[in-house]
Amino acid sequence: SQPIQEGDCILQLPHAAQLTQHKLPQEVRLLLDDDAVARAAAAKVAVLLMMEQRLGHESGWAPYVTSLPAKDQMHNMMFWDLDELDMVRHSPVYDEAIEQKERIRKQFSAAKPALERFPHLFGEVKLEDFMHASALVSSRAWQTSRGVSLVPFADFLNHDGASDSILVYDEEKDVSEVIADRNYAVGEQQVMIRYGKYSNAMLALNFGFTLSRNIYDQAHIWIDISEQDPLYKKKLDIWQKHRTPKSEHVCSSGCTRTTFAIKEVKYSGNKGVGIPQALRAFVRVFCATSIEELEEMAVEAAENDGRLARRPLKHAEREVHAHRKLLMHLDSMIQGHSTAIEVRTLTTAENSVSLKSNTDEAK
Repeated sequence: SQPIQEGDCILQLPHAAQLTQHKLPQEVRLLLDDDAVARAAAAKVAVLLMMEQRLGHESGWAPYVTSLPAKDQMHNMMFWDLDELDMVRHSPVYDEAIEQKERIRKQFSAAKPALERFPHLFGEVKLEDFMHASALVSSRAWQTSRGVSLVPFADFLNHDGASDSILVYDEEKDVSEVIADRNYAVGEQQVMIRYGKYSNAMLALNFGFTLSRNIYDQAHIWIDISEQDPLYKKKLDIWQKHRTPKSEHVCSSGCTRTTFAIKEVKYSGNKGVGIPQALRAFVRVFCATSIEELEEMAVEAAENDGRLARRPLKHAEREVHAHRKLLMHLDSMIQGHSTAIEVRTLTTAENSVSLKSNTDEAK
């Protein structure tokens, strides 16, 4: 309705008007002491949201709560069925979605006995209601210095990964604010903010959408060191002493599986795809063929603040060999993903033809 100038405050909401776990009745909070819930502030905010939803128009937050999307309007991966999840089986986000579903179920099982003691506040306690509330919190809540908060109407602003407008908490004023990152003309259709520097996988998981051009997108890759490798213990020892950051975990098949994220980076004013330093270090260890080679790496790491990939290897042929191995591994993963997409596309097309055929027969 009026011009907005860069730097203007376009939204301000005091902490007292936000939904946080501290708004729960004390008797409810005291009972939510199970480990599965006590350490999950978001789960307690979900419980509060369930209570306010049951109050409906009697809730102090009714204008906000009654405007939130219903369960059938949610697209978070929490609500995807197994067939839909199968479309992303070859992506790490598949495992994250399964783990998220299981975590919510455990939180519900832990909270249910407590909530059932307050039928006047929660009515019949159902998993589907808790999942709905949890999905709303995971897609709309903000982490501030005061904890997890639902900030009414801040979450009605759409996400723009390139926007510099974010929701910030001003401790001195005790308010959450959004500051305009540019000028907006009267009648301009959208004022957008950045929810966070999220990859498409995280956007799909928690928000139910992706961006065709996401400057924060990233790809996860993993490499295994087999226990059958005669240098396995030595490689593992070198890696554990010099890796940065720590991302390794032991998989059930008896191998050391390490996951890395590759994302777009900027350098010297240009954009490029960066190979994480930890990945370069891991590949050097992965490709080593002798104890002497590993020991030389450890010496070079000690000369460069302890990190294995702080500088190029002095032995240039080994450096080239490691990068070639990495390229082969990436090519293999890309081919695997391409094949999975082709199979999925073919299956989807066949199902569409079958559905049309059945519909024509029915007619």
